[in-house]
Amino acid sequence: MALENLEIFEIASKYFLGQMTDLKDLLVRKINKLDSMDWVYNKGSVKTCKADETGRKMRCKVGLKYGLKVELSIDEAELIWEAFQKFFKESYFEKIERNRNNEELGRYEFIARTPKGYEIECRIYLANEWNIPQISISGFVSSRYKNCDFSK
Repeated sequence: MALENLEIFEIASKYFLGQMTDLKDLLVRKINKLDSMDWVYNKGSVKTCKADETGRKMRCKVGLKYGLKVELSIDEAELIWEAFQKFFKESYFEKIERNRNNEELGRYEFIARTPKGYEIECRIYLANEWNIPQISISGFVSSRYKNCDFSK
């Protein structure tokens, strides 16, 4: 996949959904209890921006998500972080970070971003009095023109 093709909305949407699906599948292979559960998929929605000076409208895709209610351990959260880092180091995502602010509450957050504004996030909530145990992989595609807009 050429990086310049990711400027086209349809191609970028398909690519980043593929990245999320590939990450989910990788995690399922690494952690057995993720394989025996039913993942919930939300296809997200397309938001249309205001028309620019040429009359073309950019679009973004928000709400893409895989979710699963499952009880994970701290060790499994660490394995997921290692897999997350490795997976996105081999992609167009240049900024990979871990938000440690809420880990003492059993909430883990891993984020991969591109300079163009795409983002994929993995959140893990461990079981405790504040959390419903779960894992989610979510993302969005920043504003892009559709393929047909490039011919105008």
